[in-house]
Amino acid sequence: MHIVYEKVDDLIQASVAELPGAISLGSSVEEARKNLDEAIEMVLEGNRLLTEDGARETITSEEIAFRAA
Repeated sequence: MHIVYEKVDDLIQASVAELPGAISLGSSVEEARKNLDEAIEMVLEGNRLLTEDGARETITSEEIAFRAA
């Protein structure tokens, strides 16, 4: 994934180019990057919930570990 850092007012905004909605703020690049982990988890969880519309029968599922670098 590609993380973009931008200056917004007096803060640093971090966003993931390939994952719209995964955005965080921090007073430094390091803080914005740390906060981005939670934003990524929230976007992925929201996307997962959106796919559970009940229109299809789930055959099986599995969890994978994802570590943002």
